[in-house]
Amino acid sequence: MAAPRIQFLFGIPLTMAGLALLSEPVRAVPAQVLLMRHGHKDPAAHHYNLSPAGFQRALALASVIPACFGSPTQIISFALDPDTSKNARSYQTAVPLAVASGVNIRLDHTSIKDSRRSGNLMLRNNALQGGLLVLFWEHRHLPQLAAGLGWPSMPPIADDDFDTLYRFTYAQGSSIPLVTRYSQAALLDGSQRCSALTPRFRP
Repeated sequence: MAAPRIQFLFGIPLTMAGLALLSEPVRAVPAQVLLMRHGHKDPAAHHYNLSPAGFQRALALASVIPACFGSPTQIISFALDPDTSKNARSYQTAVPLAVASGVNIRLDHTSIKDSRRSGNLMLRNNALQGGLLVLFWEHRHLPQLAAGLGWPSMPPIADDDFDTLYRFTYAQGSSIPLVTRYSQAALLDGSQRCSALTPRFRP
């Protein structure tokens, strides 16, 4: 059975959300933003690397993301500590997509202290206008990142949730996203079809 496709906009009915969009200032924003947690980790391991299952999922996402959502304009990862490799899993999850697409990974050094500001800065980056931004993040900071991207009510990510993928789409000139939740596993096994992923709002 296909994973449920949930659409919501700050908990406001879409008819009211449409009114809110009209009041938003005109801004240059990406057409789509994909947010996801880094891949699976072994909770018993004493290192900061992905588990073998997490690495295999990252390899699979390198094919399914371009097939379903298009080629990324930019790939951004939660920052890692260059000395200890703490938080390296986000970067490791991004690597297969970067290799497959030829897009360099940018480490967001603001993310550790202020992921909300990271999101705000992304929405102000004119180079991303109309593009696809793919973000791999540490799960405790994902709600703050989502708030900076215009969705302040993202629920906390469960410690054992390595499957959820959030897609933000923006109407032209608006910084208020339409948020859709997907299951990575369902995209990969075909129970959620890519044909269902047409953006609601086109830039």
